[in-house]
Amino acid sequence: MTALMLMVIGTGPPIWWPLTGSVICLLAWGLLWSQRIPWQWVDYGILAAASGLVTAQLALQTAPLTADILFGCVFLLLAGFSVLPLAQAVLYTGALLLAVGVALLVHGGPYSLLWNVGLAGVLAAHLSTFGRNITIERAETAAFEALANTDLLTGLANRRAMLTRVQATFSLSPRAAVFLVDVDRFKRINDRFGHDVGDQVLQSVAGCLKQGVGAHGHVARWGGEEFLVLLPGGGEVETVAEALLARVRQQGSWKGVRVTVSLGGAARAEVETVEEWLRLADARLYEAKTGGRDRAELRQPHLSEVQDITLS
Repeated sequence: MTALMLMVIGTGPPIWWPLTGSVICLLAWGLLWSQRIPWQWVDYGILAAASGLVTAQLALQTAPLTADILFGCVFLLLAGFSVLPLAQAVLYTGALLLAVGVALLVHGGPYSLLWNVGLAGVLAAHLSTFGRNITIERAETAAFEALANTDLLTGLANRRAMLTRVQATFSLSPRAAVFLVDVDRFKRINDRFGHDVGDQVLQSVAGCLKQGVGAHGHVARWGGEEFLVLLPGGGEVETVAEALLARVRQQGSWKGVRVTVSLGGAARAEVETVEEWLRLADARLYEAKTGGRDRAELRQPHLSEVQDITLS
């Protein structure tokens, strides 16, 4: 568009300047989109190409330096401090100021351009340093938040993070359901093979559950050998529950011990509070385990029966 405007006006910089810039940007976009090379290399390539373009402008300039040259130099300063490490960016700024100074001596022009470019360099250094500090602080904050909300063994969300999600889903999705899943006879596995094998079993079960719900649900380690599965959209909960049990069965066995899980589930429509929701799922998990394990219980007991037991 800039090249078209220059053609219509008939004055100003050559149209190959904006066309070259457009080609550079298009090439950079294509490389980033393809993900065939690291994005840092694309950054360095853009800086090198832009440096070459501005250098060519300075070399081919026959009249005194103009404002568009100043803009190109300011762009290079901002790009340099954004892409290069601080020490290299300072050297890059010095080289750019030297090039502008030489061009002013050769072609003439207001020497205030040199001071303006220098001030732009100081501002770019300040903004770059400030921005990098902010980026580091945000990255550290995000890392601490992720650490606080993640179970280190399985990589799943932990109880704290999942409880927040359950509370939000309870208010927004009346068709949601929760499953409490417990590894059957896990203590026996730990006692017989050691905690290393027990940890591997938990990691394997966590992977099965996560793959089983896919993008349609969330899985968290609820505590010990217990997991919580949240299905925000509801759907065929019986089908999902049986699929999760089957997926864990298919993972095989550990040194002759067959790994299975028991599951208790409750629908959002059955309860009035989050506490009732989790308590009902827990009661049905207990029913599934006492009823033979390696099974899902989604109907018994009813909420009224659970409340009666709690009160008594």
